[in-house]
Amino acid sequence: MSSGLSIDFTTMFAVTVFIVALGGLLLLFSWLQNRSTQALALWGIGYLLAAAGAALPAAQGFVPNVWTIVVANALICLAYGVMWGGARCFEGRPIRLYQMLCGAAIWVAACQIEGFYQSVQARVVLHSCILATYALLSAREIWHARDRELISRWPALAIVVLHAGFVLARIPLADALADALPAPIGTGHLQSTTSLIIAFEALFTAFCLAFLRVNMAKERAELEQRKAALADPLTGIANRRAFFDLGGPLLARTMAGRRPAALLLLDLDRFKQVNDTAGHQAGDRVLRAFSDLAAASMRPGDLFGRLGGEEFACLLLDASMAQALQVAERVRHDLETTGFPGVTAGVTVSVGVATAGEAGRDLHALLASADAALYRAKSKGRNRVEPSRAPLALVGTGPSGTGLVETALVETYGAAAG
Repeated sequence: MSSGLSIDFTTMFAVTVFIVALGGLLLLFSWLQNRSTQALALWGIGYLLAAAGAALPAAQGFVPNVWTIVVANALICLAYGVMWGGARCFEGRPIRLYQMLCGAAIWVAACQIEGFYQSVQARVVLHSCILATYALLSAREIWHARDRELISRWPALAIVVLHAGFVLARIPLADALADALPAPIGTGHLQSTTSLIIAFEALFTAFCLAFLRVNMAKERAELEQRKAALADPLTGIANRRAFFDLGGPLLARTMAGRRPAALLLLDLDRFKQVNDTAGHQAGDRVLRAFSDLAAASMRPGDLFGRLGGEEFACLLLDASMAQALQVAERVRHDLETTGFPGVTAGVTVSVGVATAGEAGRDLHALLASADAALYRAKSKGRNRVEPSRAPLALVGTGPSGTGLVETALVETYGAAAG
């Protein structure tokens, strides 16, 4: 091996421990700034445990081997377990202490076996398997993410998977690595290319993952702020801004594909009376209940939002007028038959329905057409579903006889449905 590849091992060891400890402190500092992201604290603790485990072999020759072999590597196993717990915590999944302690417990138990303790190769294999298992479990948590919009998630996933591969690669090299667990401090220089790769990979992983995890937490906070700005605080559905920001492109793509679309404009009838007689808290409960009720009638791809006050809108993609009228009538009927504690007057809704083909390709034009239909529903007695174009034959469908659905369209939809 060329002397140009020689690196002072003591320096390499000190740099590794320093970077890992610094990464832990950085993660803990980030957690102090954002206490809601508890995963940062777990990752920081994991880094510090790993730094402590890596530093213990420096005392080789001054303390019993149980500290430099058993305790040092148990701390590293525990560090990986805690960092896996951090990955689960970041995704909102439950964490259990015994799962994080399991790897360290297996290591300590195995070291009680004399044959295992005396075999460097056996120690390398078990230790590598424990670390790789925790790393792959962490990668699994990253892959099954609750918010895949985080850009930092994907390089973090790649680094964790590659790190697991490097750790597993130590198994066939167990003989060559000799007593690599713990690292033999004081051997002078790393002359092996394999040892160089392992050392630099550890530094690279520790540095990059600390940075990416802090950035993931920052991205998560920014994403939640953006979502909060686009969500109605009372009902949790899309607010007016989100409805237009998302609905416009959705409608444009649907129309470009020559597919049908419809818009429901829903307005609770005489809602002011609910607030005046039952109080605003009861009114808020009615709005939340109506939001849940209406959302349950929508399909996964539909866009439902609150435009303001007691007015709601739903953009139905790939829906004809007949299908839209059926959805609207179901919502109207369900609300009419729902009772609300403390609200004596029946709560009903009027709905205007428009289709993109007749109203144009623009969301605002579609909304204007549905608004005109809603105005007719209000003027005809409320608690009605009114299509944007006046039908030739209409029948009442609700228990009160005021629900409005076009007969021909219902028959057409019924025939299509089987």
